[in-house]
Amino acid sequence: DRWVESDGTDSLYASVTIPMGFKATHVNIYGSATSAITVYEADINSKSVTSKGTGNIGTTINITDVTADATNYLLIQLAQASGEEVYGGDVTIAIV
Repeated sequence: DRWVESDGTDSLYASVTIPMGFKATHVNIYGSATSAITVYEADINSKSVTSKGTGNIGTTINITDVTADATNYLLIQLAQASGEEVYGGDVTIAIV
């Protein structure tokens, strides 16, 4: 068995690059509960982030499309409850 669990109620983060010529359109995270998720557009050369959508573990989040550029990526924040397990996730990538 493999999964990720936060320390108490600390948030978990994942980053996902978007291939050039494509855009990210949806995010799915799978786990043992339904805690909140926020998806951000972030840049490797800045500390600023922009929220692109919110939802819950176990549901498809239709984010504001994020088109790849030279510095951006998706930053996914999971607000976990103590003992909650996260199994994995996926991002839908579409041609621009």
